[in-house]
Amino acid sequence: MKDYSNQNLQNASFVDQDLRFSNFSNSDLRGANFSGANLNGVDFTGIKTGITPVKLAWMFLVSMIISLFSGYLAMLGGRTIQALLYSKVEHERTAGILALVVTVIFIICAWYVGGGHAIRSLLVPIIIFAFLAGIILYWSGLSTGKGMFYLGLSLVLIVVLFVAGTIARTMAGVLSNILFFVVAISGTIFGKSVGGDIGTVVLAFICAIISKRAINNVHGFFLLNGIALYITGRYGTSFRRSKMANTRFAQSKLRNADFSNTDISSINWGNAKRVNCIIDNRIITD
Repeated sequence: MKDYSNQNLQNASFVDQDLRFSNFSNSDLRGANFSGANLNGVDFTGIKTGITPVKLAWMFLVSMIISLFSGYLAMLGGRTIQALLYSKVEHERTAGILALVVTVIFIICAWYVGGGHAIRSLLVPIIIFAFLAGIILYWSGLSTGKGMFYLGLSLVLIVVLFVAGTIARTMAGVLSNILFFVVAISGTIFGKSVGGDIGTVVLAFICAIISKRAINNVHGFFLLNGIALYITGRYGTSFRRSKMANTRFAQSKLRNADFSNTDISSINWGNAKRVNCIIDNRIITD
């Protein structure tokens, strides 16, 4: 039995070690690696797990930058569609209405079947069609093809906005709910501040809601859920493949802890709080 209680053990490695009946109570285990260790009977009362503050700060900064970029794209997409809708040329106004309708349909599809599926099955074919139609109209002399080109461009911006925005908010959501809302709001405010209208706010808000569904393991959000799993598995506290019979976690704050390939049936959780923990290859939050 070893005593590791009341210590700062951030990023410590205990890989494949025999730690049976050791005492880690009230220690800071953020970023620690217990993969493959024998943790039978170990006392983890009052411990803290998760991502270290330094890595947390870097990941928050990255998610903020991506979110601000998505806010800028929301502004560009909104302005492009608005320019089409207010055009004096009839076929350009038609293209604007079509872009608006496709965007609404895409949002509905992304909500129910996942963003990746909605992009592949809906937006990509329409984008290809719009650009091809624009080229044909231009070379045939029937029109400038401007309406079709702008339609394709607006949908490309929507795709990039959706991918960037949801990734940023998924990253922040894995770190904490507070950071999720900070990132979501900052992207929205930035998009509005650089010239966006109500459409910018709506698009940014929808990205935030959809990314929340991804973190909550909703079917169809495999890519975003995979990002959440990667962040916790790569930077959090790892208990992968460890033995944890009669291990105690009472009064612990278990955030971003990875229990992949670990038999948790005999763990004594007590009143421990689990937030964004990997159990059975899913993100679990009590």
